[in-house]
Amino acid sequence: MDVSYNSSPVQVTDKMSAGTEDTSADRPRTPEPVQRSLPQSSNDRNQQPSLQEILQMTSTTVNFISTITTLFHEKGEQNSCFREELRRKILFTAMNAHAWASARIVHEHTVARDTLEAGIQKLLEDEKDQDRMRARLSEMFEAINNTVASLTGLG
Repeated sequence: MDVSYNSSPVQVTDKMSAGTEDTSADRPRTPEPVQRSLPQSSNDRNQQPSLQEILQMTSTTVNFISTITTLFHEKGEQNSCFREELRRKILFTAMNAHAWASARIVHEHTVARDTLEAGIQKLLEDEKDQDRMRARLSEMFEAINNTVASLTGLG
């Protein structure tokens, strides 16, 4: 980077070769301080340089505004990426909660249905068992009545 000083405003020229990579996207560049030789005239050689000349000898050409805005934009980019990721995660969590709530109702209905069906099956089996017991008791009482009737001669 060349910095030339004359009576006109400061001009900064960038002498980067075509093969050099641009690293401005990675981090902001800060120019290095540039030394300027003290203008010497033949009659001023023995005198001390003035304050203005000393200040002009070493000057740093740092563009603080661009550095600050670059940092600000980087933080803004990070914040927007974070917000986008947060929105995505919140939406995913809400969808999972909704899916769980919907599936829970279906699951509870399925479990209740299965429980009721099992209860009904058990009742039907108990009724069949009772019918068999009634039939056996009927047969037994009929056998007892037939036996008593044949013993008494009534039959």
